[in-house]
Amino acid sequence: MSQFVRRAVIGTIAGTIASVPLMAALGHAVGVVLLGALIGAGFAILTGPTPGAYLDNIFTAGAYGVPLWAVISVIALPLLSGQMPEWSAEQMRSHFPALVGWVLFGVTLGFCTQLVNDTATRWLGPEATPQEQDPTPKKRIVILGGGFAGMKAAECLERELEKDRSVSISLVSETNALLFTPCSRK
Repeated sequence: MSQFVRRAVIGTIAGTIASVPLMAALGHAVGVVLLGALIGAGFAILTGPTPGAYLDNIFTAGAYGVPLWAVISVIALPLLSGQMPEWSAEQMRSHFPALVGWVLFGVTLGFCTQLVNDTATRWLGPEATPQEQDPTPKKRIVILGGGFAGMKAAECLERELEKDRSVSISLVSETNALLFTPCSRK
């Protein structure tokens, strides 16, 4: 199974499960489940697996709940229903239950994505990593000293070897800047 398909399936499962709090806030069960599955697939594809990182995924997905609420509940849904979005305090107060639903959706999505990822890793093994395209050994050039000579050597080597991807050039210097302080005589 390809990496993309595996992540999409994991996200679809997690998004479908996470849609429960969103259904309570928005209603429209079928539409919310489809939207949740789509958002879940996108989240899983973009974040990828990080074994055991439950809190990271929970906080990341929970934080996505706020912009999703703004874009979907505050802007897109009113436009789709033929109304203009309103930004008054009263209108925003009426959207508060949807905000809570979206944040809970995000938190649940993060937890479920991590749970399904860990379960898939246990049952199916880790994701297949793409093979390295260029198996040639890398050549490393290290230039010691970041003065004028070191900088000029790095610049010339970089220009000369820019097409050769098997070469890595590193410049080691005591300072993080090239500073020229000419001597002044009085």
